[in-house]
Amino acid sequence: MNVLLLILLHIAALLGGFLLIRLKAPAGALVGSMAAVVIFLVVTKIDVNYYPFLRFMAQVLSGLIIGLGFSRSNITMLKKMVKPVLVFLGAIFVINLFFSFVMFEGTKLDYMTSLFASGLGGVADLALIATDFNANMEIVALLQLFRLVTVVIIFPPLIKFIFRKHEIVVVKPTTVVTKVKEPVAVRFIITLIAAFSGGLIFNLLKIPAGPILGSIFATALLNILTTKGGAPAVIRPLAQIFVGAYIGSNLTIATLLEIKVLFVPYLILVLEIFAMAFFGAFLFNKIFKIDWKTALFCSAPGGVHVMGLIGQEFGIDGPTVVLMHTMRIFGTLMILPLIAGLFG
Repeated sequence: MNVLLLILLHIAALLGGFLLIRLKAPAGALVGSMAAVVIFLVVTKIDVNYYPFLRFMAQVLSGLIIGLGFSRSNITMLKKMVKPVLVFLGAIFVINLFFSFVMFEGTKLDYMTSLFASGLGGVADLALIATDFNANMEIVALLQLFRLVTVVIIFPPLIKFIFRKHEIVVVKPTTVVTKVKEPVAVRFIITLIAAFSGGLIFNLLKIPAGPILGSIFATALLNILTTKGGAPAVIRPLAQIFVGAYIGSNLTIATLLEIKVLFVPYLILVLEIFAMAFFGAFLFNKIFKIDWKTALFCSAPGGVHVMGLIGQEFGIDGPTVVLMHTMRIFGTLMILPLIAGLFG
């Protein structure tokens, strides 16, 4: 019976995710699937046992998507940008640690929940690994969603206002065609096997956040060393819907009623967003002479592709923005488990 309920739950997640994608809502796949699952559970009043293997696969798919962001061209660029990246990761570490303590001391949240809620990584990824350290996954997911939506809503008009005297150049994305031997379906199967194997190995080695980190490493290695890495475009929203279904299945009415309690943590998170954006931009501009617009888009902790796409409207160096946000997410996933291990 539980299998049938899980199938119905994921159908609801698919419908909700694709609805918000069509409406072009920020993080539509994730938010839509979460909302649809919560509505499904409230209306049906059923309890669903979400199998640990499904959670493992959600982490593996999230890692696969992040890992595919690494390629040989990224590595070439990373060699040139190694100093800015290291400074950026250092700033993330300091700011994240500072605001996690502010949130812990200034609210009723426990430290692990504060640490992951103030993390500057991916929304779904942080929520997934938060449970490994006994953090409140539901609160982490809600605050991380608030962070993403806040950045998407506030920063584009803010940057337009700051640079209103400068001409905005619209950069049309170019299509790069690469020849590969295997069709995309075959490459996805190879990539999925690599991601699953990496996640399983890291999990067996009991590495913190092992499934997602192992998946990232294995997928990135495959994509950098060979031409066999790849996935259909639909896999990204499907992965987010899968994660949204898992998070939504853990959300309860009691959790949603706690949103009013999250007002102060949210204000602290907003302060962290601005601190990271402008402190990071200051470092990029003053030390590495990166122009202010690009520096702000590199530092504002929004989604990788969201910030990259919005940045194109401002004539910003898209590959640099995408690289820095990819390293922000990857670095956060590496740093937070280590910090959690020290304070856990």
